[in-house]
Amino acid sequence: MENDESTLKKEDANFYQESLWEIRTIRNFCEWVSLWQKSETKEQKLGLLHVGFIVSLQRFSIFEKKYDEIDRLIPYFAIANGWDDDCLLELLEDGSKKYFVGYDKLGSRITKMPKELRQEVARKAFNMLCLNYFSKVELMVSGRRGDEFARDWEEAITSERLFPVIQNFFMVQKGILNKIEIRNLSSGKERRSHNEQQAVEFLLNLARFIWGRKKLSEPYYPNKDEEKKYRKYLSELCVRIDLAKPWMIEILNYIDRLDVLQKWMLDLDETCLKKLKEIALRNELSEYDHSHFVKKSRPVANLDEACYVGSRAAWFLKEHELKKREHARLKGIREAEEKIAEANSRIKELAG
Repeated sequence: MENDESTLKKEDANFYQESLWEIRTIRNFCEWVSLWQKSETKEQKLGLLHVGFIVSLQRFSIFEKKYDEIDRLIPYFAIANGWDDDCLLELLEDGSKKYFVGYDKLGSRITKMPKELRQEVARKAFNMLCLNYFSKVELMVSGRRGDEFARDWEEAITSERLFPVIQNFFMVQKGILNKIEIRNLSSGKERRSHNEQQAVEFLLNLARFIWGRKKLSEPYYPNKDEEKKYRKYLSELCVRIDLAKPWMIEILNYIDRLDVLQKWMLDLDETCLKKLKEIALRNELSEYDHSHFVKKSRPVANLDEACYVGSRAAWFLKEHELKKREHARLKGIREAEEKIAEANSRIKELAG
């Protein structure tokens, strides 16, 4: 017995001694990717996600793949997809698998399904996105860092690589009873954590950028080819932004923040107005609401009925119609007054 105990103690001592010899940090993002692909346990993946935003993007060999900040972001969006809905994280091959994760207060075993473990990892990725990306966008949007910084941010967030990833992550989709939902966003303010609220603020700032994008001072190009390339980039950027506007209107409606568009109400194009009308006409008069005075629930027939049931999109369109009409009327009065003033001036000039 004594020999066994001494052997165990010796093995323990060797283990602890050996464990102190080799330790280092992850060399760069190239190694981080390799470690992620090899990792299988929840704990390994959580640890890698915790440091993924701080590992170096520098290459240490010409044979290593070159990564940039967008390459760092894209995996986090992919891993975080489904953090709020574990049904998106279930695989057919999971079957009835369950894994032991610990004991509860009564000493009973706790097990979790693979999709639940994936959701823990997805939530960690989402929280890291909130802390390291979403929360930093406000400073970028404000333009307080100058044109060069604003241009770098603009090129990144609306790039053909990252912008579709963001739109896919916050995808507009039909849920229960064909109700529109936004993937990876919970439905009510009361449910949203501090981190999720940062994601909401990110989307609000993205909306302000999409409609309020200011023309930056153009960089100097030493030759025509570079200038032509930049012009092509600007053209493609404008197309991407315009195509994203209906998607963003769905987002703003879902989080009850169509008021963000007030500033650009008269600048909305027909595609945006059509989307707002589509949203407004999704509402219904309900047989369960006595103030609706219908015997059987039915979709609203027009914008007036949509306004009656409280559709923000319908009221927005009504205000747009009023402002557009009054804008044209007041502009006409101003132009007529200017013509009268010009005519009077001309009369005085001719009368000598």
